[in-house]
Amino acid sequence: MDLHKRWPHRWLNSKAKPGNSLIHRYGVFAKEDIKKDEPINVFGGIAVPKTEIEEYRKIISHAGIQVSDDFFIVPSNNEELIEQGIFNHSCEPNVGFNSSVTMIAIRNINAGEELVMNYAFMETYFEPFECNCGSSECRKTIDSNTWKDLDFQKKYGKFFSPYLKDKFY
Repeated sequence: MDLHKRWPHRWLNSKAKPGNSLIHRYGVFAKEDIKKDEPINVFGGIAVPKTEIEEYRKIISHAGIQVSDDFFIVPSNNEELIEQGIFNHSCEPNVGFNSSVTMIAIRNINAGEELVMNYAFMETYFEPFECNCGSSECRKTIDSNTWKDLDFQKKYGKFFSPYLKDKFY
């Protein structure tokens, strides 16, 4: 028996589904309305040391969660990304963390909306990139220092991963 098929590395709320995204190739979308604070995703995968994360990103993707200064939890293969979807970045997120690996709706989400998070909620290590979110709050260039901004922390800090919360609380 393939235990990964029976119990995959990730759990996705049945009200959500992967699909094609205008932000960046694949995304996750609400199939039906999702209420604020409702669990969206429990993230899992394999542990990759920070010293090897660039190699992983070249092979698979820039998907995953930084869980310490030294480690990331990432999908084990591209099939997981396609089957479970990728939570794209948005400067106006509707998904955030309530634990190390559980993501929740940070506001009510309507059916059809893409489920998006701000990558500053979970990571201190990535190359800057141009944002495609299209939000009126778009910062245009996304870098790994946004989480340090005090106004950003006040607005979204409670939705940061515990790894980042430990850095400023």
